[in-house]
Amino acid sequence: MNCHTSSDCHKSDKLQAASIACLFAVSLLALGMPSSWAQEDQSITINVSKTNYGPGDTVNLTGTVNGGTLGQLVAIQVKDAKGNLILIRTVSTDQNGNFALQFKVPLTSSAGNLSVTASARINGFVVTQTAVPARTTVPEFPTSALVLSASLALLLAFHRILSGKKFTIQKFGA
Repeated sequence: MNCHTSSDCHKSDKLQAASIACLFAVSLLALGMPSSWAQEDQSITINVSKTNYGPGDTVNLTGTVNGGTLGQLVAIQVKDAKGNLILIRTVSTDQNGNFALQFKVPLTSSAGNLSVTASARINGFVVTQTAVPARTTVPEFPTSALVLSASLALLLAFHRILSGKKFTIQKFGA
């Protein structure tokens, strides 16, 4: 890039930086990233009284719907250690978003960790959380990697175009 004065180059650098920032923001909007950001404060926590259960054991399940309202309906689904469905219930939250459910594990169930899934509609979004006691659950963001990769590729391509550099493929170590 040829600049006649240093201020022209400085203005051009600012324009490039602003263009890159705008492209990044637009690519995130186009690929739907803000919908996951909108749900940040909307979550469900699930707690059980112990980690392993056997047939006939009493389960004390509690939880909280963050971002919900009084009387929020929460659908609960419980599976035994082999993945067999043992319970489906709907409970309501109190004024603090808390819910509770007590039930006995059926005598035909497999002993071990229970898988508990809770779902609720919060501000128009269906929020679901699954908990398996004694295991750490990591939230999954299946589209985040795709959004990030696409955004970075667009950002790099746009930067190359603005800088006037040609696309070249280089071998490492050559």
